[in-house]
Amino acid sequence: MKFSLSTIFAAFIILLSACNNEQPLPKSFCSDPCLKDTLKFTIDDPGKPYVYISAKQCSPDTILWSTKYSETNRKLGIVYTLGQPVNINKDFISCFIKDTSFALVQFNDCSSFRGYILRLPFNKLNNIRKISSAFTNFDKKFKIADGLICYADYTFLYVEDVLTGKKEQLKLADKELKIDWDNIHATFDSVNVTRNRIFVNMVENKEVKPLEKTISL
Repeated sequence: MKFSLSTIFAAFIILLSACNNEQPLPKSFCSDPCLKDTLKFTIDDPGKPYVYISAKQCSPDTILWSTKYSETNRKLGIVYTLGQPVNINKDFISCFIKDTSFALVQFNDCSSFRGYILRLPFNKLNNIRKISSAFTNFDKKFKIADGLICYADYTFLYVEDVLTGKKEQLKLADKELKIDWDNIHATFDSVNVTRNRIFVNMVENKEVKPLEKTISL
């Protein structure tokens, strides 16, 4: 079977166009995505609260947290809790401990940019909270004011005061968006949040659409 030069050229153009329309995969922003040693977080408090994150085969394996008043420690497997494996770097994880009330762990997966938040109560009567669609300051495209957490679903972006639980929200769209949380920059170009303002740059058809709302937190 013979093909003319014009047919071959047309096929090449179609193939090139299809490749250009694919969303590029994010590159790791961690210089070393291998967690080798246990991460230890604690504060100067009479209750001696602590959070330990152990490593296994370069990945975070188990979170252990407790206080000197606790009868036993609390423990969870990271893969089981998050529903998928992650890679983290010690420079891209933080842990805020509120006396013996709770610990708030924030981090980004090195390979996907995906942000996670875990709220770990020291009291076993309180439930663990998991957020797997978080915006953190570890990603240079996002700026979240101290004392606040920020996350989204497929319709709204939420901002919450860590200590009081007071929440504000910004509507992102009139219908549910198709968001790949493992490739978050395909939808969100940048997010900037203070206690008085939410500013979001959304990516729509390769154009940036700004959204803004005045809040009070």
